[in-house]
Amino acid sequence: MFSASRLLLAWRYAGHFTAGASLLEVLGRAWRFDLVVICAVCLLVVLVQWIAPRRLLLSGIWQGTLAAWLAAWLMLIVWNEAATPDFMAEFGLRPNRLYVEYLDSPREVFMTIWEAHRLALLMGIALTGSAGFLAWRALGRRPLRDAPHWGLRLVVLAPLVAALAFGVRGSTGHRPLNISFAASSADPLVNDLALNSTYSAVHALWQMSREKDVLKGYGNIPEAEVIARVRSGMQLPPAAFSDPARPTLHELVPTARPGGRPNLVILLQESLGAHYFQSLGGLPVAQKLETWRGRSFWFDNLYASGTRSARGLEAVVTGFLPTRAPSVLRLERAQRDFFTLAQVLKAQGYQTEFVYGGDSSFDNMRRFFLGNGFDRVVDWSELLPGAKFSTTWGVSDEDLYAWVARKLERDAADGRPHFTLVFSTSNHPPYDFPDGRIELYEQPKQTQNNAARYADFAVGSFLESAAASPWWANTLFMVVADHESRTLGEGLVPVLSFHIPAFIAGGTVQPREVTRLASQVDLLPTALSLMGLRVVIPAPGLDQSRTDLTGPGRALMQFHDTNAYRVGDDVEVLDPDGTAHHFRVRGQHLEPAPPDTELEREALAHTQWPVLAYRQGWYRP
Repeated sequence: MFSASRLLLAWRYAGHFTAGASLLEVLGRAWRFDLVVICAVCLLVVLVQWIAPRRLLLSGIWQGTLAAWLAAWLMLIVWNEAATPDFMAEFGLRPNRLYVEYLDSPREVFMTIWEAHRLALLMGIALTGSAGFLAWRALGRRPLRDAPHWGLRLVVLAPLVAALAFGVRGSTGHRPLNISFAASSADPLVNDLALNSTYSAVHALWQMSREKDVLKGYGNIPEAEVIARVRSGMQLPPAAFSDPARPTLHELVPTARPGGRPNLVILLQESLGAHYFQSLGGLPVAQKLETWRGRSFWFDNLYASGTRSARGLEAVVTGFLPTRAPSVLRLERAQRDFFTLAQVLKAQGYQTEFVYGGDSSFDNMRRFFLGNGFDRVVDWSELLPGAKFSTTWGVSDEDLYAWVARKLERDAADGRPHFTLVFSTSNHPPYDFPDGRIELYEQPKQTQNNAARYADFAVGSFLESAAASPWWANTLFMVVADHESRTLGEGLVPVLSFHIPAFIAGGTVQPREVTRLASQVDLLPTALSLMGLRVVIPAPGLDQSRTDLTGPGRALMQFHDTNAYRVGDDVEVLDPDGTAHHFRVRGQHLEPAPPDTELEREALAHTQWPVLAYRQGWYRP
């Protein structure tokens, strides 16, 4: 049923298959999703057969239940696949959260379907009823005459239970199969063909259950006040905002002189926080990147949005403010038509690409990026054949940057502007890297500090080589950590452990040290400004290259269910229960301070805005 439905859909949408997406690749990914559903349906049955008493297995109750269970699942599968063609024609995707949400209004939905999709509805009912009838008849005619004793069943069925459990996992890797594996092109419709509609609908239900509990703010202030405070924090005149449907949409006026379309390369560093930079108050570990202070646009006081890679990617690529929910990379409504840096550059004629040393299905990166402006995703499946060293997380940083260097050479010859996001893996447990490449910071070899020094060596060497290339003058390089490696410290939110390095170099970037407090979400508008691009964006971050910014700066930090909003040395911490705590930074410590109602409302506005923006679709390109 899954395969027949998929082939019919592929025939119907054959025009969507291009050089970047083939039917064979879709089918090669699809069988794993089908297997997950089939094994999940069968696993519960086999578990009962494995451990239940013989008396139950031989009873009519169990045989009736077994027949009903399997027939019901077959009917659900047939119904979902029968509903898919019309749903896909309407929304361009397989049944997703809209399919599930419509169940809240059954009368209105039924009347709409009856008027607009009557034939499809009747055919779906007929197919589903026929499938259920035939399944019931087939299963009901095969009564179980005998059942082995429990001990024998325990031995004989154990391999089958293990095989089905493995099938539900869907992967031999260290991560189970996830929906991101279906993505093979920048066309969401083609990516959805690799799924089946039962998997996509169940996944939507699971996502909605997660969002229901965590996608909310820390208080309740009027929507108008939320918008007003967020706009005020952007330090733009009221006339800059002209679209009520997207309250933060504005034209970014660059500080760099417009001229051409420079390339942009973002080198996102796994866990390479300020802890490894002596000039930022840390250890003398990252020696090569330290040399870029004084010859780049250097951030002295930049803070990460969270403690996970997905949160760092969310901040750098989308400029979206952090929430209690998982990052937007994983949220269902953000899988298409969600603003990203790739989208705004693609609209300017750029080629866009994400290159990751590991598995791009991790944290749903592949699916999110391909659905939101990236033309191509490259990961270890393409990098491993030519890699000299790899770990459980992916290829070494040197292998990663060697591949990127060759790509940039080809791009320079092509002449079309490009945006390349590169995400490293070496500075991650088990902290393994090639021998003889660096002078170890400490013994033994496989420690955080040594892995961080190797990561610094790899990216630093790549930058030195790039600086000597002819295309350096037309390319901006941003280096930034996704988060700190050690989020430890005192207080409800260990604010000082969110400090990360970042700098922008290359092209016509003038050296400058930014000492005011800044957030990871500020990097997106700052990069566009230094590129000299005049574009319209909804991102609420601050262009840190502006000379008219006032105040000490601000940073937003998400720590599990707790949020910290820092302005200068004042920090407002918001608890999930709605309690607010005010602190002041004194050296390396946070000291309790008297309540600050104004700062609390600022913090509430900046935590409530992303929830509203996500729910109401404000964050569109």
